[in-house]
Amino acid sequence: MRYLLTNLPLNLGEEKLDLARPLSHALGGKPSDYSGVVLERRSLDARHKGAIRFLVALGFDTSRDLGKVELLAGLKLEVVPPPSPYFVDPVPRRPRVVIVGSGPAGTFCALRLLDYGIEPIMLERGPAMSERVQSINALWQKGILNPEANSQFGEGGAGTFSDGKLTTRIGHPATRYVLETFVRYGANPRILYLSKPHVGTDVIRKCSVLIRKDAEARGVTYRWKAKLADICFENGAVRAAVLPDGEQIPCDAIVLAPGHSARDTFEMLHRHGVAMRQKPFAMGVRVEHPQDFIDKNQYGPSKGHPSLPPADYKLVCNLGLNRAAYSFCMCPGGEVIQCSSEEGGVVVNGMSNEKRDSGFANSGLVAKVNTSDFGSDHLLGGMYFQRRWEQQAFKAAGGTYGAPATSVWDFLRLKGSGQLPRTSFRPFAVPADLRTCLPDFVQEQLRGALPVFDKKIHGFASREAILLAIESRTSSPIQLLRNEDGQSVSHAGLYPCGEGAGFAGGITSAAVDGIRVAEWIAQKAGAPVFQVFEKQVRASELANEY
Repeated sequence: MRYLLTNLPLNLGEEKLDLARPLSHALGGKPSDYSGVVLERRSLDARHKGAIRFLVALGFDTSRDLGKVELLAGLKLEVVPPPSPYFVDPVPRRPRVVIVGSGPAGTFCALRLLDYGIEPIMLERGPAMSERVQSINALWQKGILNPEANSQFGEGGAGTFSDGKLTTRIGHPATRYVLETFVRYGANPRILYLSKPHVGTDVIRKCSVLIRKDAEARGVTYRWKAKLADICFENGAVRAAVLPDGEQIPCDAIVLAPGHSARDTFEMLHRHGVAMRQKPFAMGVRVEHPQDFIDKNQYGPSKGHPSLPPADYKLVCNLGLNRAAYSFCMCPGGEVIQCSSEEGGVVVNGMSNEKRDSGFANSGLVAKVNTSDFGSDHLLGGMYFQRRWEQQAFKAAGGTYGAPATSVWDFLRLKGSGQLPRTSFRPFAVPADLRTCLPDFVQEQLRGALPVFDKKIHGFASREAILLAIESRTSSPIQLLRNEDGQSVSHAGLYPCGEGAGFAGGITSAAVDGIRVAEWIAQKAGAPVFQVFEKQVRASELANEY
């Protein structure tokens, strides 16, 4: 019988040994009584700096009767049901589907539609990967921006130039499908068991290209540099996607997965009266420290152990009155990057390669922005609010695509920037007074939180820590409204999807939302109500226990 034992502690280094041994210690018997032992989940327990350990979940087979075994405190033993297949039968009707955006939401929607025999057309406003990388390098090395080929637009979407984190808290059973897909196309298999799976931007780019080539072979048609300029509606329903040159692509459904930076697309949707609402988000800066400093604080005497990855952190400070500041998208061993997509605006983000070996640690340091802060009742008011402060950051950087920057020390003392600490940022950091490019209420929240964070990680607010502005694209400032069948509440055949539409918050959750949209389209085309992933809900809950 197959079992899963969760919350089993292992000392550092023990995870590399025969895992049947800790099983026999926990459950009795001999190591030979346990076969097919697989590491299903591994998380780091660093609550006690002098005794850092792993907590793991192990899957295994045994003929022993475990019904009467007394488990040590904290352990949990479950019988594992047989895995359900992901395969489905083709649908009886094949709708014409256009997907807008080749990020994780659009990509996984396309892959799942193919499983049903539906061959979509993929519209991507940016170029394929090789050309996209050239444009991004021009920005990072020479400060030259291409508004249609950058860290936001192009093959793979924004997630291709990010930390490549696949961490999610959504608890949806399709998360396993997403992880297995990335492994199938080149990601390290350890992402299947790590509690904080990380692919790395260098690897996820390769995965994206391999996924695309396979999808093309299976029937997806990719159109590069093909921005959705308009949509033809007839009697409130989708009839065609329209490209900038006027070409119309007839279709029965449009999956809108353009990402959170497709501002011209949102303006077009607003003109058509597509149902949407304002949504709060967060705004702030990137904070960067030497990675060695974070390792010392987080690991204490265990620092340097070969089993330990570069340390991360998660910080939150609730300030009352619906205000809070927190770390966001922390990148151990990463770098701060320029990811603007509009001329005259500066936006920063963080990313890291698979090895996380840059020597720096960075994180978004952001404050809550409520819809009441937008200063406008316009449905796109949050988007215009973001743009206004991105333009201020551009001015603070001297009208360049550098990043205005200062030390945390100077920021807290309301000073202009003195000497800048070392930074990984490209193309260059510009000494600046960040009061000129952050809203007052954001500055106040950050200043209130930084001393609190310094008590949690002593030295966090030191002269060695640098702040770079502006982190403004944390999430979409709008949500497109959809029915229980995934369609827009105002326009039939329009399927809002992913992070840009307000239904996801990262690579994995966006990919899962793309799968959900594919299921809705397939059901409308005659597929039975889908049950495959629902049968795996219990297994998914176990996988997300840590």
